[in-house]
Amino acid sequence: MKRQTIFKLISILIGLLFGLIITEVGFRVYHRITYQSLMDINENRPPVERSEEELKLGQVVQVSSNKKIIYELVPNSKYKFKNVLVETNEQGFRDKNYPVKKVKKTRRVIGLGDSIMFGWGVEEKKSYLTRLENKLNQEKDSFQYEIINTAVPGYNTVMEIETFQEKIDASQVDLVIINYVHNDLDLPNFIRKKPVYSNLNELFMIKFFSDDNGFDERLRGAPFDGKNWKYQSDTTKIPAEYHDMVGMKSYQTAMKKLQKLSETHQFKVIVLSHRPTANAPEAIKTISEELGFEFVVVGPTWLEFKAKNPEIEWKIAPDDFHPTPAGHQIISEVLEEKVIELFEKK
Repeated sequence: MKRQTIFKLISILIGLLFGLIITEVGFRVYHRITYQSLMDINENRPPVERSEEELKLGQVVQVSSNKKIIYELVPNSKYKFKNVLVETNEQGFRDKNYPVKKVKKTRRVIGLGDSIMFGWGVEEKKSYLTRLENKLNQEKDSFQYEIINTAVPGYNTVMEIETFQEKIDASQVDLVIINYVHNDLDLPNFIRKKPVYSNLNELFMIKFFSDDNGFDERLRGAPFDGKNWKYQSDTTKIPAEYHDMVGMKSYQTAMKKLQKLSETHQFKVIVLSHRPTANAPEAIKTISEELGFEFVVVGPTWLEFKAKNPEIEWKIAPDDFHPTPAGHQIISEVLEEKVIELFEKK
């Protein structure tokens, strides 16, 4: 090969390398400008009123003053999220406002959960807690039922119970339903520390094209456990400030806190496993029963329903395991039976 040809090839390679470096620098600058970490979001953001526009989670949250809650939905807002209308009340819950003190002959139920209970991708009236509230209020008894949905996408169990302790008057509660989800022992999905832009071990141009959340959902960058395909719960691989929020020990500590609250204020607790499969998380079932909580599984009822209705899907999309309105309906029916049973024992 002639020296001139070799020189041209080397020049081309150098040019390509230089171009890639410039492109990578550009992506890092773009990411830094557009990045919206929790520390960049001011507390007490004004209500979000954008019901005609599809928004992402980073646009509708605000930093919580409680470090274990970390973030919360902006209160008194109305917007489109995951293709459905979302309205939040004065506490930032996807629910209507309720008085702090319940009126006489009222039974108050509190829902603790994340995106499943929140009603990800389904209308609020079709979410399982709203269905359950409506069904209970059709019962021919003398009680009015209030079910307050405190769920927020991305929360884990520690955050859910911290939310309950800070935002709900436990003395007014008759029952708590806490939805166990497979990621409840992991880092919250939507939390991360600000990226290190000097880190040369990560290519931001690849991140831009491979991250299906894009740069707008900037709260889903927690360290990821690729081997087990979940967000990290290994304390050696996550920021120190999150160590007491992940893993089985943290889960048990939070659940014991809930047990103490239930004993002090005399309310019952249901731990819900919404899995649409026959198997239930045995470790969680054991912990729940040791704490004196009711453990309720949805899987067998869903499978029975599915056998009769094979055309109806559990997932709202092929790549999204959140339940359809039909899934929410089955969850509400399973809960209804257990809730009525518990209240009849009181």
